[in-house]
Amino acid sequence: MKVLLVDDSKAARFAMGKLLKDQGLEVEMAASGEEALDKIATEDIDIVFMDQSMPGMGGIAATTAITSNEKTSHIPVVLCTGNEGEKLEEMAREAGAIGVLTKPPQADRLQAVLATIDIEAAPEATEEPEEQAAVEAAPAFDMDAIMAQVETLLNRVREDVSSVEQKLARELGELAQSSEAKLQPLHDSLKKVDERIAAQVKEQLSMDAGNHRIQLEALRQQVETGLDDIKEQESRLREDLINDVNMKMDDLLNERLAELRDSLKDTQKNVETSLKEMEKKVSSLQGSMLAKSALISVLSAAAAFAAAFFLL
Repeated sequence: MKVLLVDDSKAARFAMGKLLKDQGLEVEMAASGEEALDKIATEDIDIVFMDQSMPGMGGIAATTAITSNEKTSHIPVVLCTGNEGEKLEEMAREAGAIGVLTKPPQADRLQAVLATIDIEAAPEATEEPEEQAAVEAAPAFDMDAIMAQVETLLNRVREDVSSVEQKLARELGELAQSSEAKLQPLHDSLKKVDERIAAQVKEQLSMDAGNHRIQLEALRQQVETGLDDIKEQESRLREDLINDVNMKMDDLLNERLAELRDSLKDTQKNVETSLKEMEKKVSSLQGSMLAKSALISVLSAAAAFAAAFFLL
């Protein structure tokens, strides 16, 4: 019996192919729905195990294409999926799949599916020669009985899976409890380490805060010292400026006083020169006045003499 395994995952094809080969089946592989349709059209395939989720043409679409084609509708298709649910099983039935196999498949579940396919496998009707008078009718299938057996097998598989899940859950719970008990000393040690780290961080933060305060205080003192230096420099500059202004004022005043003294000296010389000239003029004028007075006196005496002379 030749089986076509369709899956886009190389690892999944390898694992599923090994299980199928262990069942004595000949396995062909395809990596996509499109490749699967090509192989079915060119090779004699007895069973198709179709992955549900693939890029491009998905498993549901590929299954529908196989079961809706008259040439390939006789090939049973098993949908393989990593998800479970009634909705997915309904979609698989509507697409024409005979069942759903959960990945990764278990050997017993695969055997159950293969057993179902063997039950459903119908003998092909052989064409008799035209000259044969009677044609034997092929035996009819009881689909209700087959579906009932499939449903029974599926229920049994579900019960097995549920039992395995419950057992696994119990074992995981026990393992978790055991691990928790074993890890409790480690948790306690980690808790103590966390507490020590938190204390050290808190202490470091406190030290950093104290250092920051000290640095801020030192910075404040530096700023105050700088302000005092600035004030002192400002005071010195003001004094130097005042002294410089006073010196310049003194120099300017001395210069103006020197100019005034020189001007006064020149004025004094001019006045003295003018006084001397006036004294000369006054002396000359006084001499002229004395001469005139003497002349008048002589003239007066002469007049008096003349009068006396004439009177005599």
